[in-house]
Amino acid sequence: MKYLPLIAALTTTPAMAQDTIAQDKVLVLACLETMEAGTTWPQCVELMFQPCVSHEVGTAAHATCLGGVREEWSGTVKTLQDEVIEAVTSEGSSELLDLMGQWTGYVVQKCQDVAVSKPDGAESARLGCEISELAGLSGEFAACLEGRSSAGYCEIKQ
Repeated sequence: MKYLPLIAALTTTPAMAQDTIAQDKVLVLACLETMEAGTTWPQCVELMFQPCVSHEVGTAAHATCLGGVREEWSGTVKTLQDEVIEAVTSEGSSELLDLMGQWTGYVVQKCQDVAVSKPDGAESARLGCEISELAGLSGEFAACLEGRSSAGYCEIKQ
């Protein structure tokens, strides 16, 4: 029953997310979105890193697996970002592109710092940090497309 709030969230996940995003990513986004309503960060992390649980954390095999997961999340971000840019006003699109440049620099620095703090398994730590940031960004883009974002860039065209 540890996933009961998550299962409830999936029944209300908008069709856009279910059609655009791979089901395993939809599960993660639903988990993240329902944290205030009952799911927990450890549950979301478990879902986020599920593809790599068979590898010992910090090993080369683990890092390789996480690299693949990171690429999948990068693809999800790209898909959603393209949809957002198409959906928002030209001013919103410009603002989003500026924000993305800043966000990328922030994530690189943050995740490098995480890697430095974990000398045993630094690559896994960096990739895990990047994956969690990409998942969060995916959730923000999905919220924009679904009309739930209050971000300044998210002004949908009339």
